[in-house]
Amino acid sequence: MMGMANKVMCKEIRRAFLWLSLLPVVWLGTSGCSNISLQSNVDAAAVHKVNRIFILIKQDDLKTQKLAHDLAADLELCFSNRPTHIEVAILSPLDLDDNSYNHRISAFDADSVLTISMRSVVVDPYGGLPTINYDASLFDPVTKKRLWRAAIVNSGSTDAMGRRMSKMVESIVTQLEHDGFL
Repeated sequence: MMGMANKVMCKEIRRAFLWLSLLPVVWLGTSGCSNISLQSNVDAAAVHKVNRIFILIKQDDLKTQKLAHDLAADLELCFSNRPTHIEVAILSPLDLDDNSYNHRISAFDADSVLTISMRSVVVDPYGGLPTINYDASLFDPVTKKRLWRAAIVNSGSTDAMGRRMSKMVESIVTQLEHDGFL
C-alpha cells in the first residue's frame, strides 16, 4: 500500500515540475514584445541646447487617447531627472483650433516646441500586433522653423503597449540628445 502512495506522489510531483517548467514559456508568450525604430533629420545650423520644451501630443482618433495619456506620463517621468523643463499637452481630435495652445506655449516661455503626432495605425491581418507610425518634430516657437524631425515606427504586442510607449519616449529623448538638443 505504501508503494502505491509513493508512486502517486511521484507522479504528482512530476506533474507539478512539468507545469512549473512551462511557466517561463507561457510568461514569455504573453508578456508581449516591442520594437521601436526611429529615423531623424536635423538642421545642423539650428542645433542648440534647449531648456524649456513645450510638448504637444496629437492623436487623431478618440479611441487612442489612452495612448496619448500614457505617452504624456512617460515623457514627464523621463524628463523628471533632467535639467530640461517640460510642459505636456494633449491636443484632442475634437479641438476646433490647432493653434489654441499658443498661449500656453508663450506662458511657459518655451524655447522649443516638440510635437508628437500619430500618423497611422496598421494592424496585422490577424487582428493583433499593431504598428503605430508617429511623426515627431522640434520647432522654434517664435519662427515656427522646424529644427529636428523623426519618423517613428512603434510595433509589437498589444499586451506591451505601456512598455512600447516607454521605449518610444526613451528613443526620442536619446535621439534628441544625440543630435545635440539635450
